[in-house]
Amino acid sequence: MLNHAFENELDLLPFLLFGFFAGVRPDGELQKLNWRDVDLTDAERAVLVIRPEVSKTNRRRFVDLSPNIVAWIEAFRRRGGKLEGRISPFAPYKLLARRRGNWGAVGIRPWPRQGMRHSYCSYWLAMHKDINKLVLQSGHTSVDTMWRHYHRGTTEAEAKKFWGIMPPGFEK
Repeated sequence: MLNHAFENELDLLPFLLFGFFAGVRPDGELQKLNWRDVDLTDAERAVLVIRPEVSKTNRRRFVDLSPNIVAWIEAFRRRGGKLEGRISPFAPYKLLARRRGNWGAVGIRPWPRQGMRHSYCSYWLAMHKDINKLVLQSGHTSVDTMWRHYHRGTTEAEAKKFWGIMPPGFEK
């Protein structure tokens, strides 16, 4: 999905990036985010600020941005993507059509509604092993719920692969 968007639907790419690698809720939150909410001044400490008016829970939260999302954002910018305005510039019905087109282009049946967010939570927990921090980053209120849904959702080896997904042409 990411590679296809990078090559063919550049304006869809940020929506996918922040869904997969920052765990932002795709319905509501992701559609309200602005590029000004992303702080890339220090690549080692890049962060996304979810403003209360954007958050489902009406609470401000800070999501650490991984090295791979920072690399994808830079690749997006180099390819001509603009880091201004809304991260997802589409009306909801147009966004759904674009997402369906992306799924079809890469041979995926409809993606689960919260699939990007669930992937993020599972891979994040497998990699970092800190349920309390995951609760803070994801905006959840229950450690118990997070643990039941995401503990052992994937292996650490698979998580390393996920967090190692880099844009085409990226050199470490």
